[in-house]
Amino acid sequence: MKIFSWVIAISFVLFTSCESLKESSKYQFVEGYYKVPLKGKKEKLYVLTGSDTIKAYSKKDIDGIKIDTSHAFLFAFPSVKPKDFQGFTFTRNTFDFDVLTVLFKYRFPVKGFPPQLNASFNGAIYIGYRTDVYKLSYHTTPLHYMKRSITHIGYSVGVFSGFGTARIDEYDTEGALSYEYDGLVNLTGVAVIAAIDKLTAGLTFGVDHLLDKNSAVWINNAKPWIGLSLGLNLN
Repeated sequence: MKIFSWVIAISFVLFTSCESLKESSKYQFVEGYYKVPLKGKKEKLYVLTGSDTIKAYSKKDIDGIKIDTSHAFLFAFPSVKPKDFQGFTFTRNTFDFDVLTVLFKYRFPVKGFPPQLNASFNGAIYIGYRTDVYKLSYHTTPLHYMKRSITHIGYSVGVFSGFGTARIDEYDTEGALSYEYDGLVNLTGVAVIAAIDKLTAGLTFGVDHLLDKNSAVWINNAKPWIGLSLGLNLN
């Protein structure tokens, strides 16, 4: 019954994360606080994204009841590239809350076993510190004119914890069992994640703990592994 409850919970998280992926603003250059390049250094400003002009305000100019619009920093970004355009980069730092699935795990040699590559089901919740960079530039269209574009790159470092399955049999228990089954494991560790637009992938470094009575005889219990993960943003 407990295993069934966990499967339902993980399925619900995956479903809600897919919905949030469609609406998430992390992948879009939207209104909010950013580190903005000004006079050779970066300052934290509140940015309003417009169609042709981007406005940025310092915190002191928006703390009052009335916003002092005369102090806005203006960044021209028209649909067609102007001759004096030099490019802008806006950076935002946030805490990241994701759901991860580990596509495969590389297990190191242990107790006479060679290296293993496992591709069983794994799902985990990830919390980390994230940096998103939005680069404003122009690209050449097939009609040979310069059209504006915004390139998004994100990266994050954090921790994860979740559940997965692992094959348990007589071989990886050193003969302690005479049967085989898919055991429920708790996976925990750290992850380094990179994102380009809506695609999120990363390296995970973790350990598995078998959640039943055979954990003491499973040779991979609490042993480190390296994995490749895909993620969906929840915030």
